[in-house]
Amino acid sequence: MPDKQPEISADQLAVDHLNSLPIRIHRILRSSIRVPMRAVFHYDPCDPLTVSVQLLPPQGPAVTWVVSRDLLYEGTQGRSGMGDVQLWPSLPCSQPMMYMRLESRGMTALFEVDLPKVEAWLLDTFDLVPPGTELDSTNWDLLVERLLGDT
Repeated sequence: MPDKQPEISADQLAVDHLNSLPIRIHRILRSSIRVPMRAVFHYDPCDPLTVSVQLLPPQGPAVTWVVSRDLLYEGTQGRSGMGDVQLWPSLPCSQPMMYMRLESRGMTALFEVDLPKVEAWLLDTFDLVPPGTELDSTNWDLLVERLLGDT
């Protein structure tokens, strides 16, 4: 007999659905070659400053990047990021896309993401944890104590 699974409330299902955005994206290999793949953007209110982006290539292991939620939102509005993560929206006259350039160990990958879907999902995450309130529940005394250790 299988173990009984814990019951999940409708509210928890709604929050889990809101927290994750499964989406089809394209890896751009050349200007005329786009490889479709799946990705999942995930937001955890317990880690309110970041979004994890799990890339699920057709072959090979999943790769997860953690990016700033603010950086991701800024990338829906205009060019943002320097270094390993850069984001920018497509020109207004074309299909609305956001480009995501990721770099690690000298390797670079460019992805094309549906801009309206990501932007709408990010705005929903702002309902969970409004911008500017991400650190409101931080216990600063405990944090300083842990940073200083037993001095």
